[in-house]
Amino acid sequence: MKHKADGVVPGLNDFVAEDGTVMHPPVAPVFWSFRIMVATGIAMLLMSWTAVVLTRRKKRGMEGVPRIMMLAFVPMAFSGWVATLAGWYTTEIGRQPWLVQGIMTTEMAVADVPAPFVGTTLAVYLSIYAVLLFAYISVLFYLARKAADGTVPQPRVPMSGEAMTNQIAAE
Repeated sequence: MKHKADGVVPGLNDFVAEDGTVMHPPVAPVFWSFRIMVATGIAMLLMSWTAVVLTRRKKRGMEGVPRIMMLAFVPMAFSGWVATLAGWYTTEIGRQPWLVQGIMTTEMAVADVPAPFVGTTLAVYLSIYAVLLFAYISVLFYLARKAADGTVPQPRVPMSGEAMTNQIAAE
C-alpha cells in the first residue's frame, strides 16, 4: 500500500522475481554516476569562485592565481562534458526497465528499425561529436598559444550602419 501517509514503500530488495532474479536497475552505476556528476559540478563552482576571489583580492588579475590552480583548470575544460555524461548515465540507467513508470517498459518502446540503420546513425553521431571535440581542442590550443605569446585576441565588435558608411567613405 503506497501513495498514502501510512502506506508501505517497498525497498529495492523487495523487487525479486519468483525465480530469484533481481528486478531493479543496477544500483552501483547509478550511485557512482550521480556522485561523479555532483562532484564535478561542485569542483567547477569551487574552482571558479576561488579564482574570482584570488583575482579580486590581490588586484593582480590572473597573476594572483597560484600556478597549481592554473594547472588544475586545464582538465576542467572537459568537466562540463564529464558532468553531462554522468548525469545522462544516472538518468538512463536509473529509469530501467521503465520509460514511463508502471506504464511503459523500454522493451515496449523499441522500434522495429534494422540494425544497419541504427549502426549508421550511431557512426554519424560519433563522427559529428569527434569533429566537434577536435574543433574544441583546436580552439583551446589556439587560445593557449596566443596567451603564451602575450597577445590577447581582440573581440570583433560589429559596426553600426553609420560607422560602416563612414569607413567605406574614408576608403
